[in-house]
Amino acid sequence: MRILTILSLLLLTSAASGELTKEDLRTIIKEEITASEKRMKEYIDLKVETVTAKIDAVEKSVDGRIDNTNGYFDPFGNLDPFWIAMVMIVSLIILPQLIILYREIRDRKKNWIQIQELRERIEALRQ
Repeated sequence: MRILTILSLLLLTSAASGELTKEDLRTIIKEEITASEKRMKEYIDLKVETVTAKIDAVEKSVDGRIDNTNGYFDPFGNLDPFWIAMVMIVSLIILPQLIILYREIRDRKKNWIQIQELRERIEALRQ
């Protein structure tokens, strides 16, 4: 029994103490690189699918909004009736008053210029 145990231990240790050749190392490295590349490709494919799904969702949302607004334009859709009334008051009451005021100022300037010209003529006639 002891002999069998000792022989089996010798056989196992002799195989374990064997050296790796360059070809063995190249094969192991190639397998690891191939596995790593495969994992990276799967990860990238997953990310691309995720981004594509997000882009598709945004595109559908934008298309839906565009479809909702096609053929429909309401310039006063978001305005409060108060602001519409204010614009009407400004355009119907205040704007004409400003026009009248502008005309009066213009007429006053013309009259003042005419008065100055007449004063100059009177002064010229006095001399």
